[in-house]
Amino acid sequence: MKRSCTDSIRKDLESKIVMLTGPRQCGKTTLSKMLYSNYDYFNYDYPEHRVELQKQSWDRSKDLVIFDELHKKKNWKSWLKGISDVEGIPPRYIVTGSARLDTARKAGDSLAGRYFLYQLHPFDIKEVQHQVPHEEALERILTVSGFPEPFLKNESQLYRRWKKTHTDIILDSEISWATMRT
Repeated sequence: MKRSCTDSIRKDLESKIVMLTGPRQCGKTTLSKMLYSNYDYFNYDYPEHRVELQKQSWDRSKDLVIFDELHKKKNWKSWLKGISDVEGIPPRYIVTGSARLDTARKAGDSLAGRYFLYQLHPFDIKEVQHQVPHEEALERILTVSGFPEPFLKNESQLYRRWKKTHTDIILDSEISWATMRT
């Protein structure tokens, strides 16, 4: 399902790094991979990808390079600034991650003027109105949420199981994040 921000993100990628934030499971990585078919993908949570990122060994001929969970890398903003200043665009760069990625806006903005920030949310009625009839969209959002996986599958049992797992993950993550900050 095409997201409403897709065209704006593509346009911005022509001249800026795009940072795509939002809650877990709202479709950040999926959207990023749908932007261009010719991309390199690196997830900082995957050890082999961390090594490749350190070597900066992505394919510069790709249309897009996706850095997923890059905010977990120490000094990630300075690292990204260096790449931007030395190599520029192309290739296009998109950085995805949780709302903590939004700290790029707040802390020592070494990336100022080099990026645009997008906050992705679960589907709402306006976003899906051209692909799902209005009343059906409202019913789905009310019964299985606007998060892409349960919304698209539209199965109550799956949603209940998904919700339990999702809620546990969010609570654990946010409690850990709050504890680290204090």
